[in-house]
Amino acid sequence: MKYDPLEESKDLKERINQLQQKKKQLETETRRKLSWEKRKARTKRLIETGALAEKYFGIEDFTIEQREKVFQTFSDFVKKNKVRS
Repeated sequence: MKYDPLEESKDLKERINQLQQKKKQLETETRRKLSWEKRKARTKRLIETGALAEKYFGIEDFTIEQREKVFQTFSDFVKKNKVRS
């Protein structure tokens, strides 16, 4: 079989195209996984915060409006006294 540079060039271009598509797929998968991990962490944080609010403020039976009022009451104090890490 005779060496054909044109055929080799076509094969290499096709391989490059396949690798670029694979790279895009991996980048998309990585972004999706990172997004999912962030959502998971946020959900966990919200659940923990809600549990602490119920524990320390006894707001289990409050309506959402009543809970908001409790948080508004303490909002300025918490914001002003944040511990910076």
